[in-house]
Amino acid sequence: MGLGHRSKFTGTVRRERVNVGSKSEHDAVVLDTGAGPHLKLRVKGGNPFHDPALDAFVGLRVALEGVAGSGAPFVMVDSVADIQVLGPPGRPRNPAGPKF
Repeated sequence: MGLGHRSKFTGTVRRERVNVGSKSEHDAVVLDTGAGPHLKLRVKGGNPFHDPALDAFVGLRVALEGVAGSGAPFVMVDSVADIQVLGPPGRPRNPAGPKF
């Protein structure tokens, strides 16, 4: 994954501690794709340490297209509109059933 490489990602958004042991240690919103390290989610032009726009996605399965970073694992999207919610983690959304 080199800087400037646009890719599609699918996974569960979580909040976890990053940069443990450094002066930039903090809780961040990350994407758990199930393969490799969790990718810190960033929005272009947003705050790199805490972006409130990403809080709404914590705990959900999402699909997104963004630029993967090199060095520290992260993925940057142009805006939160580029993040598509697929459903709760680990299970697809059920279609609406009959109402009784």
